[in-house]
Amino acid sequence: MARRAELVALITECVPDLASDLADDTPLITSGLVESLALLNVALWVEGQIDSVVELSAFDLATEWDTTNTILDFVERHRAAPPGAGTRHPQ
Repeated sequence: MARRAELVALITECVPDLASDLADDTPLITSGLVESLALLNVALWVEGQIDSVVELSAFDLATEWDTTNTILDFVERHRAAPPGAGTRHPQ
C-alpha cells in the first residue's frame, strides 16, 4: 500500500489536476493526462523500485503503464525477476 501511495503522490505532483480524480484504473497515457515529464519521473521511480534500468523503448508504455494498477503490476513482476532480467519485453 505504501508503494501505491508513493506512486499516486508522484503522479499528482506532476499533474495536480488529477489529485481528486485519480483512481487505480484512471487511464494516464491513453487519455493524454500524463505526458513526457511525468513519465520520466515515473520511470525513475520504477527503476528505484526494481533496482534496475528500465528500457522504455522495449515495451508499450500505453499498455504497461497506463494506470497506477498496471505500473504497480509492472513493478511487482520485475521485482521478482533476477537482476537485469525482465526489464525488456519482446516486441
